[in-house]
Amino acid sequence: MARGHMIYKAAVQLILPMLLSVLPLTHTQIPPRFTRTPTDQTGVQGGVASFVCQATGDPQPRISWSRKGKKVTNQRFEVIEFDDGSGSVLRVQPLRTPRDEAIYECVASNEAGEISASTRLTVLREDQLPPGFPSIDMGPQLKVVERSRTATMLCAASGTPDPEITWFKDFLPIDTYTHGRIKQLRSGALQIDRSEETDQGKYECVATNSDGTRYSTPANLYVRELRDVRRIPPRFSVPPMDYEVMPGGGVNITCQAVGVPMPYVKWMLGTEDLTPEDDMPIGKNVLELTDVRQSANYTCVAMSTLGVIETVAQITVKGKLIIQTDTDISLHH
Repeated sequence: MARGHMIYKAAVQLILPMLLSVLPLTHTQIPPRFTRTPTDQTGVQGGVASFVCQATGDPQPRISWSRKGKKVTNQRFEVIEFDDGSGSVLRVQPLRTPRDEAIYECVASNEAGEISASTRLTVLREDQLPPGFPSIDMGPQLKVVERSRTATMLCAASGTPDPEITWFKDFLPIDTYTHGRIKQLRSGALQIDRSEETDQGKYECVATNSDGTRYSTPANLYVRELRDVRRIPPRFSVPPMDYEVMPGGGVNITCQAVGVPMPYVKWMLGTEDLTPEDDMPIGKNVLELTDVRQSANYTCVAMSTLGVIETVAQITVKGKLIIQTDTDISLHH
């Protein structure tokens, strides 16, 4: 009996691995589950709307989009997939009213099941916007950064209530909570530490409150190797001109500078800064003077990490004049 048991045991040890190698392994499939669903959005005519949809499951669910029950197909509609295959973004640009106003549906499906989530898009004309609708006061600008250096993309927005600022890169939302190097500052700016080549791309800031959503103009960030970056001190490519104006007249003075990196440009009257420190344009600054009552010299200053240069524009008021009010100054750039 003992011998028979030993023979049986040996046979099992020999045959069992062979059987396991040919028998299919059972695999438990998991139906789709949403990890992020699209939210209702109110956009502005000519602007942008983006709907984000992500799901998990086994196998990984496929995401599709429909509008009024039909698959989305239009040149102004673009579906951008996440790199990890977790979902996609439906982007509509430029928005048209009332054509684009509809219910949009995200469908996540795999062999184990299918789920869907719907969202509404509303599009308003500029003359229909409520007073508190978000406004982008300062959007990101084209920027070139050396690899391993810090890059900061600026964004400021206003509205009532105060809008929440989020960021998109190459039309996909940036999750600043999971990126150790990328964080959003309290000002709304996006700070990228230890820049890498993968950070290169097109950045947009998005302002959202209860009245609606507005997108900034996209701006490119370029990341260059240290050895590839030429360093050129600032110089004036369009120096400001001198002007003569009639009493009470106005004039726009343009000052433009170039260099690598591109210099910031500001205007001064004597020791007074006419350009706000936190809103200093890059490369070009136009000073608008109205109701000019007295002659004065205005200084254009161009500055970068490689130096500071300045030049003067002389504004002369023709004829004799009794000065009654100060020059009214506003900035356009």
